Amino acid sequence: MRSFAGSWKRIPVACKSAKGNPLLDSLARMRAASILSVLVLLAACLSSVGARGYGKGKPRRVVPEENLAFNPQPSPLLELSSLPERFNWCAREDGSDWCAPNWNQHIPIYCGSCWAHGTLSMVQDRLKIRKKGRGPDVMLSRQTLLNCGAFEGLGAGCDGGEVADALKYMADFGLPDEACMTYNATDHMKYDQSLKHCPADAICRNCMPIKDVDTCWAVKTPILYKLTSYGRLPNGTRTKDNVHEMMSEIYQRGPITCSITTPDDFVYKYHGGVWLDKHSAGREDVDHDVEVVGWGRHRGVDHWIIRNSWGTFWGELGFFKLERGANSMFVEDGDCWFAEPEFSMEEAVVEGELVGSMYGLVENHAGAAQ
Repeated sequence: MRSFAGSWKRIPVACKSAKGNPLLDSLARMRAASILSVLVLLAACLSSVGARGYGKGKPRRVVPEENLAFNPQPSPLLELSSLPERFNWCAREDGSDWCAPNWNQHIPIYCGSCWAHGTLSMVQDRLKIRKKGRGPDVMLSRQTLLNCGAFEGLGAGCDGGEVADALKYMADFGLPDEACMTYNATDHMKYDQSLKHCPADAICRNCMPIKDVDTCWAVKTPILYKLTSYGRLPNGTRTKDNVHEMMSEIYQRGPITCSITTPDDFVYKYHGGVWLDKHSAGREDVDHDVEVVGWGRHRGVDHWIIRNSWGTFWGELGFFKLERGANSMFVEDGDCWFAEPEFSMEEAVVEGELVGSMYGLVENHAGAAQ
């Protein structure tokens, strides 16, 4: 889930009984389990209930002005009449798919990291678009961002963050792909908190048996992907203006990331089709970041096509449709973001300027690739 405003209501099922008691039911079900298992459950419950953000009704963290944009260059605004009635980067009319696979932020344990998932899904899909579909697809390392962002004052790991935190980190430091650091729903808190910067083995890591001893080390020169530009879409005074901006940007350059509310009826009762928001939540309840990949029209209702980060078993293979033009769940409220990724290090490998090793990239002294 998002961020500072809303992880309060995402308590793992194992930590919340039908009667609302966070521990007794779970302990009763685990009488036959070991003491260690019970302690692990207790720790998960306490971390989930006690510190997943500011909590409902409390303000989101104010992002420093200098972090809100980097070389921002929104695409030109196309005429609304020139945009198609239906468009989806993940299912083009020609049958092509320009999107990377879905994610689930909540496994192997709960983690309030939608700020990372919703943002990096957008960036890696745009990366595939920039590469014109050339493989291999890149899945950016969410775990590196969770490990390292807080050391640079960008987000609070599993306790939440903002889209701008993820984008600022990528612009400044770059991110490797998941071959460097796979997702495990932990964050910076597992490292020495006296460190001034992220430790190298939290960015990229490799392990091998050396002289019959399992040995791990930091990969000092992984392939990194950075941003040349990012920012928030222009915010109009009317919902329809924001809808227009969103559609134009998506159509020209790729998916965008937007912030929304997540009322419980949507979380637990959405089973497909177009979700019609009951507007039971207010702006102060915005608590989740998602990737908007396109739009369409279903049974006379205009809608957005949105990728969530709750697994493919949720919604429509991990996606949902949300009514368009009604500011449903505040998706059209002016908190949508774009980014332009670059892949120069990957290109250097393709061109033969750099070659890989067990310790990272090195210069190719044998000459360029043929």
